[in-house]
Amino acid sequence: MDAKVVSDREKMLKVVQERLGTAVDNGLIRLRVHDQSSDSRTINVNGQDLLNYGSCAYLGLNTDQRLIDGAKAALDRYGPVYSSSAAYTSVDLYSDLEDRLQKIFTPGHVLIPTTTTLGHLSVLPVLVAPGDLVLLDHQVHASVQLTTGVLRGLGATVRTIPHNDVEALHSALTADASKHARVWYLADGIYSMYGDSAPVRRIAPLLDEFPNLFLYYDDAHGVGWKGRHGIGHVFSEVPFHERMIVIGSLAKSWGAGGSVVVLPSQEMADAVLLAGATFTFSGPVHPAELGAAVAAADFHLSPERDERERQLLSRIDYVRDRLVDAQLPALSLERTPLWFVRCGTLENAMEYTRRMMDDGFYVNLSGFPVVPKGMDGIRFTTTAFQTERDLERFMDALTKNIKGLVTPVEWHIELK
Repeated sequence: MDAKVVSDREKMLKVVQERLGTAVDNGLIRLRVHDQSSDSRTINVNGQDLLNYGSCAYLGLNTDQRLIDGAKAALDRYGPVYSSSAAYTSVDLYSDLEDRLQKIFTPGHVLIPTTTTLGHLSVLPVLVAPGDLVLLDHQVHASVQLTTGVLRGLGATVRTIPHNDVEALHSALTADASKHARVWYLADGIYSMYGDSAPVRRIAPLLDEFPNLFLYYDDAHGVGWKGRHGIGHVFSEVPFHERMIVIGSLAKSWGAGGSVVVLPSQEMADAVLLAGATFTFSGPVHPAELGAAVAAADFHLSPERDERERQLLSRIDYVRDRLVDAQLPALSLERTPLWFVRCGTLENAMEYTRRMMDDGFYVNLSGFPVVPKGMDGIRFTTTAFQTERDLERFMDALTKNIKGLVTPVEWHIELK
């Protein structure tokens, strides 16, 4: 390997270790939760009860008694783990879950990877061929970017497109689509750090203009809380398409475990199931997760899910209004349950996080390499188990604690 590449890599690893190590030493990341309230509204960290604004269980299902009962029933039948490659045998809870997911995602064809990361590693290396062009949104999730190393090794060309820049995507397709048998665009449905969403309605017409274009969306943060039966952000915005694949998490808003990939044809689903490496060589979804996911699927197929979404959206609207009123430097004001307030430096972000924890709130410290240098800040989430009073107190603290870290002029510039 080129000596400069090795040297640059070593320098980067040193910077990452120093920065993250500082955050660990200050007790701000890599924390252990010693207990939580029965509704997961609060978590206990080092003896301090904190209102939890770092959870991705957006609908509050992770402590729902129906899911707990489903998990317990599965444990009673199969124990903590059914230790076999699914290529040989798997528990019948897979079939129960597949049947329900098929109803939600019809007319797509569903598979159940163990995680979204393992799903990427099964789907993309099977479907992307040598010589294909792979275009990545600059902010697509790290788990998708991880998979592109495998794709490069298989002979695909991988390039990055500026974030949510449909014009840049169109230009890249105009210049290069005809040079490749297939072109793949990889993006998130809802982006996990800033809470903004992919402009899927503007991207969809490109499928007609470029007949060799395929879209692959990681909608881990959209599936469950948004759309009919929790179908997610992507399928709430555009219909199914024969050249579009969507993968979602069953361990976030869904409140259980595993993931779901929705493929446009049975032929494609069969190819991924039989040839996708992680469907054979990785462990299966554990029985308790499957039991909980089946119960969650029943919830999503009921009218109760729609009411829970309305309640969540009401909380989201409150947070957005407060961010605007206070002119806080939020990087997105889209109607999603993820928010990011920029502080500019790791030191500022750590101080902001520490102040919030001192006031009784847990938030996610976010710095390089999770976000680009100079974009350090805090991420927080809106969930169904946060009360109106919780949100009011939280937003008061968020507004108070940024003072002295970022000037009001900078706040205004960020929102513009």
